[in-house]
Amino acid sequence: MPELRNFFVSPHAVAQFQKRIAPLEGDAALRVISDGIRQAANIAALPDGKTWRVRTRRPFPYEFRAYYVMDEERGHPVVVTILRGDSNVTRKHRPKDEPAPGESW
Repeated sequence: MPELRNFFVSPHAVAQFQKRIAPLEGDAALRVISDGIRQAANIAALPDGKTWRVRTRRPFPYEFRAYYVMDEERGHPVVVTILRGDSNVTRKHRPKDEPAPGESW
């Protein structure tokens, strides 16, 4: 697992945190993201082997998932995006006898 003491949070990740989690000012959002990642115990590699997920949990003020990749040029991880903490996504499944959007039978 890459070292998580020295990492860079991309401007995109900060913007996604502000949009999806909490509308904090830039520096405050960056501080919350950094503190959450440093305190997180739930860190897992994704199947591609290049992306890692960090999940924050309560009692930390905000629950979110941070996704990061290793930046070889910088030599440390870069947080690329932030998602809500709950991964419980409801998906709409189409019946098997119905074509996918843009597909015709």
